[in-house]
Amino acid sequence: MNTKQIRIFRYQSPVKVLGFFSRAVIWVQGCKFACPNCIVPESWDLEEGGESISLQFLADWILTQKGIEGVTFSGGEPMLQAEELSNLIDIIKLKKDLGVVCYTGYTLENLVRYGSQYQKLFLSKIDLLIDGLYKEELHSDLRWRGSKNQRLLPLTNRYKKLVQEILKQDDSGCGLEFFVDNNGILSFNGVPNQPNFREMFEQKMLEKGIKLPSD
Repeated sequence: MNTKQIRIFRYQSPVKVLGFFSRAVIWVQGCKFACPNCIVPESWDLEEGGESISLQFLADWILTQKGIEGVTFSGGEPMLQAEELSNLIDIIKLKKDLGVVCYTGYTLENLVRYGSQYQKLFLSKIDLLIDGLYKEELHSDLRWRGSKNQRLLPLTNRYKKLVQEILKQDDSGCGLEFFVDNNGILSFNGVPNQPNFREMFEQKMLEKGIKLPSD
C-alpha cells in the first residue's frame, strides 16, 4: 500500500465539463500564480489549505468510480505536486487504463525547458494538457478554458483526433455543472463563460438565503 501523501482541495466524480466524457476530478491544493479573478482562490495556500490524504486512498477512490473514462487534475497548480500525481497515475494504471487530463498555469514550452525531473516525468503520463495562466483580460467562452491564451495540447494519441475535431468545428462552450454537496451546499464545476461569474453566482445565492462554502 502506498502511504505517500498528497495535498488536495477537493475531489469529485463524475464530472463532464473538465475534459472528454465522464471523469473523476482532483483539485490539488497550492498555487503560486494567484491569477486575478480566479474562481478558486481557496486552493492557493499549499501549507495550510485543503487536506492531506494518501495516494492509495485517492487511487482506490478513483478506481471505484463507475462510468468514468479518465481523471482530470486541476487546482490549484498540479505541477507543484508533480511527483505525487505521477505516482498516483502509476497506481491507477496498474488496475485500469484511464485517460489523464491536466490543467497547468505553466506553458508546455516552459515545462519542457525548465521543468523539474518530476514535472517532466508527470508530463510524460498526461494525455491532454490544458496550459497557460488564466488571464481575465482574455476571458473567452472556449471548451474547458477560461481565456484565449490557454491551449488544448494532446500529448498522446488518446484524445488527439477528438481535439482536432473540436478545434476545426466548434471550440466554444466552457460548460458548467451545478450540484449540491454532502453538506447541502450548492456549488458548480467547470469554467464560467464570464469573468465575474462566481461573484454574481454567490450574490444570487445570498439573495435566496443560500450560503456557499466561501461564506
